[in-house]
Amino acid sequence: MPTNFPEDRWVQAFEVRPGNRTVVHHVIVYMRPPAPPAREQPERAGEPRRRPAPVFTFAEGMDIPAGQTGGLSCPEDQRPVPGPNDRSRPPMLGPSIGAYVPGNSSRVYQPGTAARLTAGSTLVFQMHYSTTGTPTTDRTSIGFVFTKERPKTELRSAALINGSLHIPAGDPDYRVDAEMTINRDMTLWGMLPHTHVRGKRWTYEAEFPDGRKETILSALQLRLRVADRLRLQDSVEASQRDKAPRHGVYDNSPANKSNPDPTQEVWWGDQTWEEMMFTGLTFSVEPAQTASTSGQ
Repeated sequence: MPTNFPEDRWVQAFEVRPGNRTVVHHVIVYMRPPAPPAREQPERAGEPRRRPAPVFTFAEGMDIPAGQTGGLSCPEDQRPVPGPNDRSRPPMLGPSIGAYVPGNSSRVYQPGTAARLTAGSTLVFQMHYSTTGTPTTDRTSIGFVFTKERPKTELRSAALINGSLHIPAGDPDYRVDAEMTINRDMTLWGMLPHTHVRGKRWTYEAEFPDGRKETILSALQLRLRVADRLRLQDSVEASQRDKAPRHGVYDNSPANKSNPDPTQEVWWGDQTWEEMMFTGLTFSVEPAQTASTSGQ
């Protein structure tokens, strides 16, 4: 969906409205910026471009395996072709600018903060549907409230996932870990946990270079319709080299009344009977670090 905005706009709030709630599982709306203009001056030979350090470095082994979008105990040669959730694909979608999950369709940012909607961007709706056995249609939409002027703090988005999760059949207390290292001074404004029907409890910690640990967020009995309502009460300051590990515990046993089939192993997948370990992050980078070009 082209926006055709001639200048940057600043999103103070958004709402995603699913057109057909019986089949819309969840929605992520991405902002794909226009292609950057060609450089007027070619880079000199032997002079590498200086880039600021990435905000996060994610631990190894958490990507969704190539060729896998989900499936219960699916043999390698029968797994579906790579889909939009496959992080091994080229990053063509851009940052997230809005999302919908059951129970949470809107977000209002704190005064003085807003997310940038880049001029000329295209909105890309990543739609996740669940079938009902009956042909149907859907027309999902997104609405924005824009600020009248540039905010003091620019908000950004990222996601911490572990797409390699593999939950054994019948296990009532299976732990899955995910971790990222923070490379630049930043403020964490919000965390949005997302799982399906086996989430039991999730814990997020900050691990400091001196070995100290602090719990940022802890949640019990996560399920699809409540997992996405959790927000930080206060913003959290983070510094370079801090680590943010998290672990989730899943109940794939018969005691879990929401479990569709405890006899099956469970993999990452889009559908409700599969599983996810996904956390949307809303953050801002400290201005001094944003302007840095040291490349460290």
